[in-house]
Amino acid sequence: MDTLVKRLRAILKPEQVISDPEELLVFECDGLTHYRHRPRAVVFPASTEEVAETLALLARERVPLVPRGAGTGLSGGALAVGGGICVELARMRRMLKVDVENRLAVVQAGIVNAHVSRAVARHGLYYVPDPSSQGSCTIGGNISENAGGIHCLKYGTTTDHVLGARVVLPDGRIVDLGGAAGAGGNGFDLLGVFVGSEGTFGIVTEATLRLTPVAPSVRTLLADFTDIDDASRAVSAIIAAGIIPAGLEMVDGATIRAVEASVFAAGMPLDAEAALLVELDGLEAGMDEEVARVRRICIEHGARSVRLAADEIERKRLWAARKGAFGAMGRITPDILIQDAVVPRSRLPEVLAATYRIGARWGLRVANVFHAGDGNLHPLVCFDSRDAGQVERVKEAGREIMETCVRAGGTITGEHGVGLDKSEFLPLVFSDGDMRAMLQVRAAFDPTGLCNPGKIIPALKGCGEGRTLAEGKRQKAKGKGQRVETDALSSSDSSTASMASTTSTASTVSITSTASTASRASTASSVGAVSASEAQALSTVPSLTPSPTASVFARNAFDPVRAFAALAGVVGEEHVAEDRRVDGTGDSVPSLVVAPASFEEACEVLKLSAREDWKVVPAGAGTWLDAGNTLGRADIFVKTTRMARVVEHEPADLVATAEAGITLADFNREVGRTGQWLTLDPPNSGQATLGGVAATGLCGPQAFGYGPPRSHVLGMRVALADGRLLRAGGRVVKNVAGYDLCKLFVGSYGTLGLILELTFKLRPRPAREATLVAHSSDLHSLYGAARALVAAQLLPVAVELLSPRMARALGLSVADGAFALLARFAGTTDAVAFQLGRAAELVGEHLKGEGIKACGIEPLEDDAALWSNLSAVSNTNDCPVVWRAGVLPSELGALLTGLHGRGEHVDEALWHAGAGDGRLRVFDATRDANEMLTYLRGLREAAHAAGGSLVVERAPEELKREFDTWGLTDSAAFLMSRVKRQLDAAETFSPGRFALDDLRR
Repeated sequence: MDTLVKRLRAILKPEQVISDPEELLVFECDGLTHYRHRPRAVVFPASTEEVAETLALLARERVPLVPRGAGTGLSGGALAVGGGICVELARMRRMLKVDVENRLAVVQAGIVNAHVSRAVARHGLYYVPDPSSQGSCTIGGNISENAGGIHCLKYGTTTDHVLGARVVLPDGRIVDLGGAAGAGGNGFDLLGVFVGSEGTFGIVTEATLRLTPVAPSVRTLLADFTDIDDASRAVSAIIAAGIIPAGLEMVDGATIRAVEASVFAAGMPLDAEAALLVELDGLEAGMDEEVARVRRICIEHGARSVRLAADEIERKRLWAARKGAFGAMGRITPDILIQDAVVPRSRLPEVLAATYRIGARWGLRVANVFHAGDGNLHPLVCFDSRDAGQVERVKEAGREIMETCVRAGGTITGEHGVGLDKSEFLPLVFSDGDMRAMLQVRAAFDPTGLCNPGKIIPALKGCGEGRTLAEGKRQKAKGKGQRVETDALSSSDSSTASMASTTSTASTVSITSTASTASRASTASSVGAVSASEAQALSTVPSLTPSPTASVFARNAFDPVRAFAALAGVVGEEHVAEDRRVDGTGDSVPSLVVAPASFEEACEVLKLSAREDWKVVPAGAGTWLDAGNTLGRADIFVKTTRMARVVEHEPADLVATAEAGITLADFNREVGRTGQWLTLDPPNSGQATLGGVAATGLCGPQAFGYGPPRSHVLGMRVALADGRLLRAGGRVVKNVAGYDLCKLFVGSYGTLGLILELTFKLRPRPAREATLVAHSSDLHSLYGAARALVAAQLLPVAVELLSPRMARALGLSVADGAFALLARFAGTTDAVAFQLGRAAELVGEHLKGEGIKACGIEPLEDDAALWSNLSAVSNTNDCPVVWRAGVLPSELGALLTGLHGRGEHVDEALWHAGAGDGRLRVFDATRDANEMLTYLRGLREAAHAAGGSLVVERAPEELKREFDTWGLTDSAAFLMSRVKRQLDAAETFSPGRFALDDLRR
């Protein structure tokens, strides 16, 4: 018996390890059966601790591993390339905790997606992400792939619904990422970059999931068209009209006929060439108006009929037909290659037409069924895997489809992942430099490269050879008389030039069928070579360790005169200014402020700084320069205010790209011309630049309804410490190509890179916005009213509590000692009217108690100034200490009680708190350092006990020296220091802001 297998059975139980060849057959492939690689053994751990012991053993033995859930993936991501060990989590399927009040569940990674919703259905809750395989796929697999689904158009993908994760790193170390509660902006978003890493960073064993209330009202419509282009244009028109359906799916004629001939038949017309399935959900009030608008738009764009599902039975039948479409294709073809590309919604008609032309050119049938609302195409290329010629043609057609989608401004995968299947396509969207940065981040989690090797990132050193091989194959195909030219889609996208410069490809991994074992062995050998190269790349990526010649906090002489002259040569003398700042010791030290006007100038500034060992602080508008711990050095402050253009805005796609130096207010004025906006309201939103908003990652009150900055950023361009320009993400609303480095930079406070450009997901401006204002001297009752509003499913975008002093600062007419409650609603006119009326009733019921002095309840229609003033409060007060906390919403009341436990008069406190998300921001006038230190330590302990955190935003230097402003967990500090070392080994950016001790060793 294999010695390693014996050791695994000693750690686990004999029945938890299988190694017989016959038993391993089922683990040779995942849902994409074209690739087959047999693992050396499969282990079935039953707990986090058993996973950790297993991975520690494999690390000692230098044996690669691959995590696996249900094996439903469609990218070959769960295959043990090179014969590694498969760690199967299907036996870890317990629901560990359900917290109804805080709307969350803690589950083991092996639990099936649909079982989560089934378990919480009696509480009126469900788990939103719903991939087509939700009846069998697991939560761990969903996290690895950042799975999407039908309803992610409105509600987001897996990354938006996972609050925390317990993870075992490849060396066996157990770490906790994220958490059930948090104030936002608490350090690097390690959870965000882990989600979608396809099992290459580690193994998730437990997850904390956000649960969502079941919508009070749902309407499902089926519109059929005789022209698929008309259906595509209707999709864009629906979104452009400001309607965001819960789901918006398209099925083409070929798929309709396959479905209607199967057990999934739902009564779709057989002569239709396309059908749209549109689901609207929300309040009953205003729903009929939304249905009428969708119906009208579909008819205007050529729909023959628009049918409303008569009842829940018909609704479920329609969705079963959509989800069963892939399986139904078996009636018309032996095999299908399911592609998974994303394009801007506005490009759907031409890209769809191109997919059919590509299929016809290669003599292959193509059908389409896909998530039309977010442009996530699923071309189904039909073929017979027993025909080697067809297999080769399928591969070539697939590549052309990918190239076509990328050229249209899209990406190569929206939800299935890269895995083994699409790694050769990743250079279509990312340069070698981009992918090298991804490898650096991967090395922070897995320095040895043992975790799921051979996946996602192609062998970078072979890119040139790959291009040569690919071109040779194309020329050979031409010699045989095959047409291989790609459809030319005209595009003004900047991505066109990007693609042209990054079309290098790795050595091709051929699609294999259920062919001979010898054939599979040959393929395994080929992929194993990729894996070895990848492991070598992980060990040689730059900045793995700090330079031995540069101590991180060494104070080299900074000559401002010489630096001024050097920087002036890059950006011009008029854009460099001298400055002085007070460092942590109280000394006045020289520094310079430089304002580049382009990517090129910014990168040259950083290259110069790296050569001279100058420490650089990204400044944006300069509103967060004192955030975090005391900076070790700050030689150069880089302001982006000269980079303030809106680069591109496509209203039909609800997407806009802008330079980082434009203010949020100016950006919203620009996109507001088309009735759209970026729904963020961070502190200082009137002055904050887009780069600053992203760099801090901070939430405002309306994040409760609209989400935090991390959920709005689709793509960015960032300058790294050595002057490399990095592209992360893209321009489409779904994108799982490579690692989500956008999440890593959002909330990093300029410690990892200088953000230069951002692409955001926008929202249509609602028809009506209004706020219910209530005030009372009884905080307990007002807090109860706020929690009742949250629980009532009235769908407010913000539910904020204000201290008496804060209420008066905002101009509200409140009596001395009276607290205020603000509940903002946005939507259709009828919906907001209903929300205001019902909210007033609920609040009134809570303010009728004996002894309560209710000061009033009234609606405020013109409420924009109120919310912008709340955001700007920090600019108008003289409080020396500002801190924020995030706890479970149910624990916020106790935190507020503790806030007033010091004995000072309640009227002196200045704070506001989110009753829906457990967020609290306090402006403290206390000036005694010892008292403040004791007070903050007590509050941090209370916040941690309540499952949250406390961060000091602003404080005197003497307080910062005694109190870590972030309060990072051991897991966060450990991994943050690794990431920082990878991307900024010399700590060029903002040294000391996070005070990561590991960097100083």
